[in-house]
Amino acid sequence: MIFRTRSHFFFCFSATLRRVHLRAGAVVALVLLLTSMAVSAQTSGYTVEVSGAGELTGLLDDFLDVRRRAADPAIDADELQRLAAAAPTQVRELLATEGYFSPTVTQEVLTGGERPRVRLTVDPGTVTRIDSVEVRFAGAITQGDGNDTERMERLRRQWQLASGAVFRQEDWDGAKSALLKNLLARDYPAARIAQSAAVIDPVRHTAALTIDIDSGPPFTFGVLQVKGLSRYPQSRLDRLNPVVPGERYSQDRLNELQARLQDSGYFKSVIATIDADPAQPANVPVRVDVNENERRRLQLGGGFSTDTGPRLQAKFLDRNFLSRDWRLDSELRIDRGTPLLAAEVTLPALENGWTPSVAGRFERTDISGEVSDKIRNDARLTSPDRNNEQIVGVSFLAERQRINGTDTNNRHALVATHTFTRRRVDNLLDPRRGYVAALELGLGARGLLTEESLARVVGRVTWLEPWTRNWKTVLRAQVGQVFGASRQTVPGDLLFRTGGDQTVRGYGYNSLGVAENNAIVGGRVLAVFSAELVYQVTPQWGAAVFNDAGNAADSWRDLKLVMGTGVGARWRSPIGPVNLDLAFAHETRKPRLHFSIGYGF
Repeated sequence: MIFRTRSHFFFCFSATLRRVHLRAGAVVALVLLLTSMAVSAQTSGYTVEVSGAGELTGLLDDFLDVRRRAADPAIDADELQRLAAAAPTQVRELLATEGYFSPTVTQEVLTGGERPRVRLTVDPGTVTRIDSVEVRFAGAITQGDGNDTERMERLRRQWQLASGAVFRQEDWDGAKSALLKNLLARDYPAARIAQSAAVIDPVRHTAALTIDIDSGPPFTFGVLQVKGLSRYPQSRLDRLNPVVPGERYSQDRLNELQARLQDSGYFKSVIATIDADPAQPANVPVRVDVNENERRRLQLGGGFSTDTGPRLQAKFLDRNFLSRDWRLDSELRIDRGTPLLAAEVTLPALENGWTPSVAGRFERTDISGEVSDKIRNDARLTSPDRNNEQIVGVSFLAERQRINGTDTNNRHALVATHTFTRRRVDNLLDPRRGYVAALELGLGARGLLTEESLARVVGRVTWLEPWTRNWKTVLRAQVGQVFGASRQTVPGDLLFRTGGDQTVRGYGYNSLGVAENNAIVGGRVLAVFSAELVYQVTPQWGAAVFNDAGNAADSWRDLKLVMGTGVGARWRSPIGPVNLDLAFAHETRKPRLHFSIGYGF
């Protein structure tokens, strides 16, 4: 019994040892396999050498299959031969899009060395140039009045591909699209390209271009048809509608209608379209699909700005204030040194589309040694056209100013104002091209709640220009002056200070102005200039370099521009461009971080 027990114990122990050895062996084998795979992954793949393509090398690198799959560890010898064999055909197809229709391409696969190599030798040959262009029109545009005849001639003159230019597929497609878009945007929303051809002569290396475009019939607008209304009456939309039944079709007119309704604040989304049926071009109904906003909304939130620090804020919106279809926008904001209480009531648009509003606000500011308690009341009329916006109004401003604990200075003024803003950008929320220019005028007369007669003029412009697909410039300028009254009698909101996220970067918020009693206060003149160069690394991300210059003073003779230079990151977010900048202030010799959203229009 004892022997058997010992034998059984020995057998079990031996079996256990064998299992341990087997498991240890499996672990070692697994480690060796993973190591082998890692080494294989490090040494797998192949290299591609392209010679002779010159400036076209980047195009081949981006789109050749053999180049894009060079690091793929799953590529075996057979697949590599297939990719290399297909490369010459792909090269010819790619070069043809750039106007090279007779290239010479050779390929070879070299297996000597650590990794295989695919060598492509390319001779693009002679580039093809445009020899002739013929743009032909058909449809109602050929039967119209002298305006249509002039329009056809103008479109031929504006054709983007001139004789002698290099023929590129992208340019050819773009020129056709631009021609068609011109007709679609005004009068002829059913226009189409009937046929187009680019006949290539491989011997002469020339291209003969022809395009036939059918305008279809001219369209006219009809009545407004709205879908999605439940909270608000259609009369509210009718008052904002710039489209007159019977007028000729215009995409700009539809865009204006859509923008007016969107800007009214009553709708989350607005889409304005027509049914471009060539069989029924007259008095086509304008279809408007809306998604309504709720009547009331309370928003609580916080934020952070490099200008004013952390912020707490509450907003209350009532789109049926006092049950009179008035819109109330109110805000309470608390941040570092600038608490704010404000409210604005916007009334329904008048018959001419202009919108009246009244507003009031109380604000305390504590900036650069100047502490001010401010009250402002405004009554305004705003024009309906966002592209050529006008605001006519009157403002009463009262302020109690203290500078580093000195005596209180009470200032007040009643000012009539007129602001004209011209917007020519491709997108109001996230613009990429165009400009916004504004001119603001203000007048106050002595004795009418104003201590001294004054005049105020401010001009602003922001210009965005993309030079290539990846590079663009952003230029800004602002100039202003207060005439007549002395600085001591003009409320601070009518004077000028600068510095901060979207003015002169590198300096604190409103830290540039007139020095008084070891504080910075507003001046009677202002000048700010900015130049920025942005490189778009990806469609969403960009990098920027910039230089800002500006200051405020009591007179142009005293004005000394100070500069800030820096670099920044740009992100195209869903709510507009987000900017993060690191700027170096030349005057203080110190760096400063800035964060902002959007452009300073």
